[in-house]
Amino acid sequence: MSYRTEFMTFTIKQGMEAEAEEWIRILTERQAECVQTLDRERMHIECIFKSFQNDRMCLSWFTVHGLAGERLRGSPHPIDKLHLEYWDKCIDKEVLPERYKHVVTFLPESIRRALEARDQP
Repeated sequence: MSYRTEFMTFTIKQGMEAEAEEWIRILTERQAECVQTLDRERMHIECIFKSFQNDRMCLSWFTVHGLAGERLRGSPHPIDKLHLEYWDKCIDKEVLPERYKHVVTFLPESIRRALEARDQP
């Protein structure tokens, strides 16, 4: 398998919920710009979910990405820089992220081949 599937949940700092909502609104409004950044990261799919756990707002990322992608922190794209600014401002680093263990993927062969082909330089 030349790709990795991840699902992680991060807690938003208390009092930063409105900032987090603005962050997601900006990413949604600038979705086309976000999609343009995916190739350099070898990101095939990126989905963001919002939930509340213990009365705290959380954001979760589900991703399917290649193994050889470039790191987000080195990105030259303005939307990635903005994304990281909000990340640093909103994510509560005092609360460990919840990392879900990947167990199994059910994927049609044609999609698996497309992911593997997309991951080639």
